[in-house]
Amino acid sequence: MNINKQIVSMCENFYKIINFEPLEGDLVTEKLIRIYQEYIFNIDINDKEAVASVLKLDSVLGNYINDFGFRKELQKQIVKVHIDRSKNILKQFIDNIIKIFNSYEEYTTRVIYISRWI
Repeated sequence: MNINKQIVSMCENFYKIINFEPLEGDLVTEKLIRIYQEYIFNIDINDKEAVASVLKLDSVLGNYINDFGFRKELQKQIVKVHIDRSKNILKQFIDNIIKIFNSYEEYTTRVIYISRWI
């Protein structure tokens, strides 16, 4: 099987992300989709860490497409990301997107207590 087909079969949100039509003038979303395509098709399919990173990125961008609140938060936070140019820039950028998602998910997830009336 072709490596690209294997990658696409692993990424359940691939077609939803690729076919997403951002609002006119939304350059951040267009760039994120291009970076997503570049990253997933340039990994080593035999590297378990890289495959896990692709699966997580696929999940994060799937949430980016579905959740307007996360989309706004990521667009606000992504411009504050600092990248060390001496290392793999694309990998660092992807890791920062995942970190932003994790902090957003932790921030928005609430603990709901069910009170009992006497």
